[in-house]
Amino acid sequence: MNLGEVVASLPTKRAAVYMFERGKVTKHPYALLAHDIARALENLRSWGVAAGSRVGVFAPNSYHWLVYDMAMIEMGAVSVPFTDDFAGKIDRDLLDRHQISLLLISKNSALRDRQPYIAMIDADNDGVRAIPRPADPDSDALSLSFSSGSAGGLKGLVISREGAEETLLPILEQIGVTSSDRLLLFMPMSNFQQRTLYYTSLFCDCDIVITDYLQLPAAIKQMQPTLLIAPPMYFQMAYTRYVNFPAAKKKRWRFLSLLLSLIPIAGLRRALAEILFAEFYQQFGGKMRLLITGMAPIKHEVVAFFDGLQLPLCESYGLMETGSLTWRPARSKKYGSVGRPLRGVTLEFTDEGEVIVKRGKTLTKHYFQSAEGENERTFISPGRIATGDIGKLDSDGYLYLLGRKKELIVTAGGYKIHPEIVERELAGCPDVAQAAVFLKPGAPTLTCVAALNPPAGEEARARVRDFVRGMKSTRAAQISEVLFADTPFSTANGMLRPNLKLDRRAIAAKFNLG
Repeated sequence: MNLGEVVASLPTKRAAVYMFERGKVTKHPYALLAHDIARALENLRSWGVAAGSRVGVFAPNSYHWLVYDMAMIEMGAVSVPFTDDFAGKIDRDLLDRHQISLLLISKNSALRDRQPYIAMIDADNDGVRAIPRPADPDSDALSLSFSSGSAGGLKGLVISREGAEETLLPILEQIGVTSSDRLLLFMPMSNFQQRTLYYTSLFCDCDIVITDYLQLPAAIKQMQPTLLIAPPMYFQMAYTRYVNFPAAKKKRWRFLSLLLSLIPIAGLRRALAEILFAEFYQQFGGKMRLLITGMAPIKHEVVAFFDGLQLPLCESYGLMETGSLTWRPARSKKYGSVGRPLRGVTLEFTDEGEVIVKRGKTLTKHYFQSAEGENERTFISPGRIATGDIGKLDSDGYLYLLGRKKELIVTAGGYKIHPEIVERELAGCPDVAQAAVFLKPGAPTLTCVAALNPPAGEEARARVRDFVRGMKSTRAAQISEVLFADTPFSTANGMLRPNLKLDRRAIAAKFNLG
């Protein structure tokens, strides 16, 4: 995939970008998009931006975000999107530190100090002038992106243009995007993985719907997408609604899904499922053909639930450093696996079981901001990246992730425990929405912190404690203490990192487990 050629091909395509905002829809056909990209390109040049210039972006999801991003790709400028972590922290010192020439914001931005080097992407501008800076010396640099590190804090990654173009095609082949698809995008565009979704859609002449998380249910209902990529939490919410059904209704759904599984024709199974489980399908718009997750571990029973209702929930595994690496396709019964390696990806394993990725081009060239020594530990040689994940392949070539290398728990007796394995078993308890496992300093046994599915109460807590006593993954080190969170873990309460993975440090601090 050549990103420059994607822009050039837009006038010949039929699809459109739809902006869904506060219940209103604005349509932008690809031919109009090409015109708007050309105008944004003229604006950038008139403001003093050139090939190799670094351009910061701090704005919510919008059509204009996409327009200016594609304009920067066309001219060879380097985008520097700032995540919500930078709210209230963007100033001239930050721009100088990262050698940013121009900052793009929205007209509703809280930034009040409108300097000449700040421009609005969604309004007219006067007197804008970029800060003169040397061009980025790396002509292959596409973007400087920030990502939440596994141990907390932000890492800065230099995204490769060649790497982006090469790593997109293998996952695109697996998803099978066509011109009849409609992709809904709601996660922040400051995350490079989200931007790859619209690069793919533009390449395939596929409709794009842009919205935000708060408007997601309404956008799905009105815009009827066929493709949705979302974190496990979103699909687990749908499963939780089922868990809270009356017992008779759950039993009926289980019986009907079993009957459907006996029908040999996939199309007929799906058609009947849409009738039998109409209320389930309505929450996904009625035209959904494929659901994809992979930003964090997902409960096995959630995947099996979607499979039983004939709406495929696929899984992919990847890193910002490497791009997408694996794919578990629809109807695969390898629940718990993240799939087989994609074309061009080779997986190796260290003696400890750490997954090492080998591919021709990787998405990230190196870190420009990281902990000391992390560049050397991660980018171990050209085309070879250490993931920090412990995993194994089964006899069919499917990858199973066991946990993070840094989060391995070693008990006083010398037992090694991957907390993620224990947490996945805990997630099998219907009352548990999220769980985190810790070993207090000097303690002989483990402590679990659990957030419960509604309606939570003392009966639910008792069921969780009973479940814990019968767990198989804690034979070596028992859980002797179960603590309950008042609310689910979220980014708002600091228990989840921006990438929606557990913030173990924050959870440990809140419950005095450090």
